[in-house]
Amino acid sequence: MAQSTTNLGKIHVFPSETLYNQFKDIIADNDLALLKDDGAYIVAALLKQNGYVKFSNGLILQWGYVSHNNVRSDTPKVAVFPISFTKTIYTISTQLHMTDVRSDLGTGPYIVSYSNNQMSIIFNIERSNVIMDGAWWLVIGR
Repeated sequence: MAQSTTNLGKIHVFPSETLYNQFKDIIADNDLALLKDDGAYIVAALLKQNGYVKFSNGLILQWGYVSHNNVRSDTPKVAVFPISFTKTIYTISTQLHMTDVRSDLGTGPYIVSYSNNQMSIIFNIERSNVIMDGAWWLVIGR
């Protein structure tokens, strides 16, 4: 059976993952298209600077910020994810944040390692007088 297009573009919010799990069979058996689980139910969320959104199909979007705090460029900074991924990580993205924007600073940040609950980032800085604030990050997985 083809999926109805009446639900495309809508995200349903469930109060908690526990309540969603209690009622998902009732939702699945219901004939109303608006109540069918199309994977678009938000079952958990933390809408802060370091936060996440977890969907009923298991997809998790997490984001955050890790401060540089003037550590040496070869010293990894650890960014801890708000919740752990239980299956896999699809992609990780980082974006440098600096107050002094210049083109001769080096490159990075680089992700040197990651696990289901954290990642290590190195800031590759070529000049010692650069003011580097940190990095934003985004991780998508299940």
